[in-house]
Amino acid sequence: MHKTVAVLAFSGQGIQTGEKIAVTVEASGSRAEKRAPARLAPEGWESFSTLAEEMEKLILHADAFVFVGASGIAVRAIAPYVKSKLSDPAVVVVDECGQFVIPLLSGHAGGANELARRLGEALSAIPVITTATDINDVFSVDTFARQEHLAIVEKDEIKHLSGALLEGKPIGALTPECGFVISGKPVGQPFSHTLHLVPQDLVLGVGCRSGVSGDELYRFVSDTFDEQGWSLYRIRAVASIDAKKEEAGLIALSDRLGVTFLTYSATRLAARPGDFQTSGFVQQTVGVDNVCERSALCAAVCEGWLPPESRFEDFCLLPKRAERGMTLAVLALHKFF
Repeated sequence: MHKTVAVLAFSGQGIQTGEKIAVTVEASGSRAEKRAPARLAPEGWESFSTLAEEMEKLILHADAFVFVGASGIAVRAIAPYVKSKLSDPAVVVVDECGQFVIPLLSGHAGGANELARRLGEALSAIPVITTATDINDVFSVDTFARQEHLAIVEKDEIKHLSGALLEGKPIGALTPECGFVISGKPVGQPFSHTLHLVPQDLVLGVGCRSGVSGDELYRFVSDTFDEQGWSLYRIRAVASIDAKKEEAGLIALSDRLGVTFLTYSATRLAARPGDFQTSGFVQQTVGVDNVCERSALCAAVCEGWLPPESRFEDFCLLPKRAERGMTLAVLALHKFF
């Protein structure tokens, strides 16, 4: 599921179709942000002067884009931000009349194909899927990894597995040539082409002083994980208090780890149950007695990864650790680790 889907329309008819898209997006549990040119934007839609300027804002937090209009508009708008098939946002184009739904970018890892199918069903439109594994009804390892919250380590190996499957060859335990391994620990190279998938079963709760750099935070996290013998690929999200939602260092840390940055209000953090390492200074400064431990638990519960009644101590893998104005706690998304 996408966290935030930007819906951009460029005509009156497109806005009508965009409204239907936004309803479908929000019905699935995602947030829809509707955008249209200033001369067209109706009530309930945010307006923009130029698409390029709006994309600069949206690319920072939207993980999926639906362009209602010509595919050329979408291509030119997203082009400056295209980096990798495993990190690009999902990009889908819908014609303004809602007849065709075309996933343009990140069909598997970003979930564009899945989003296109869902929108196609809602609009009674035709999803135009072009990825080879989909049109041949063949298992897609990157789609599987996304659905199961598995981090992909050797990204270049995907083509070997997909190629073998498309040629009708076996993968996994049935052949020594290529396969994938799901493990949070090093397991070597059992295949000539081995793709390691790491369960993303950890949530980081992080607090920091203002101005701390992303490099400092990354070293703090990396050194801690090295000390514990954990893989950074196991991290599913970084969480903190919403007073830090614009903190450049935390945003840079999340980007470097390739995970979502989640923030919550002091009120929501304070409502989480558990035994926390409290601080009167932190309480006075941000309105809650602990940031890192509470935010890790809040993220796990609010995102639906743990039950609402979960207590911090039942899932704590690493309690609060402090260093040079930074605090870190690690929560596991299961009780047995």
